[in-house]
Amino acid sequence: MKLFKFCTLLFYLFFTYPSFSAEVFDEKVLFKKGNWEVVLLRYDDRRTACIARNGLGNKEFQIYVNAKVEELAIFDDESDVNESLKIFQFAVDDLASWNTESPYLDSGWLVMDLNSGSDKAVIELIQEIRKGQELFHLDDNDKIISSFSLKGSAASVSELVKCIEEQGF
Repeated sequence: MKLFKFCTLLFYLFFTYPSFSAEVFDEKVLFKKGNWEVVLLRYDDRRTACIARNGLGNKEFQIYVNAKVEELAIFDDESDVNESLKIFQFAVDDLASWNTESPYLDSGWLVMDLNSGSDKAVIELIQEIRKGQELFHLDDNDKIISSFSLKGSAASVSELVKCIEEQGF
């Protein structure tokens, strides 16, 4: 009898318990300009996400939005620089830097939760990105780690907003 209950429990957990680690099922490029592209991700559990990203490969900057999160993240595959940082800091052009003392790491990505800031601050940040020429990823001593061209960012952010609205986020 115990074996039957155990097998029933395993069956229930394996087939009915929701998975928390959905995999990307499909990626559709919605827009591309300069170094930027906006994509719609569809996960195997039917959730979606909209991403505006700059750079591919070993260095990438992105704004990621789904029904639950809004994040700004930088990926650097060439070194363990993201793991060594105490704060996540970046600046647009020669404007004052933005930072968070509570970033998190996710498979090489250094991530800032945009929901943790005020709406006014997030709007200001997005406007700087839209109007800027270059975004600088900075270390804990304000030295440049990497940079990303913001050419095409205004159009890309507009397309990101369109994606977000179409997905109902």
